[in-house]
Amino acid sequence: MYALDALKNMKVGETLLVIADCPQSFRSVPEEVVKHGYQLIAEPTKVNQDIYFYIKVTK
Repeated sequence: MYALDALKNMKVGETLLVIADCPQSFRSVPEEVVKHGYQLIAEPTKVNQDIYFYIKVTK
């Protein structure tokens, strides 16, 4: 997940928008967010084929 690399370089309090087009990401992205200690700040939103995730750096 390229988002994890981006999150590692971000500061506490910053938010990353991840746009995915894989249906499996609807479940896997939130799991990885929690697993790596980040916060999903809103429920994933699906617009057509794209799924939007807002991930906040908390540590």
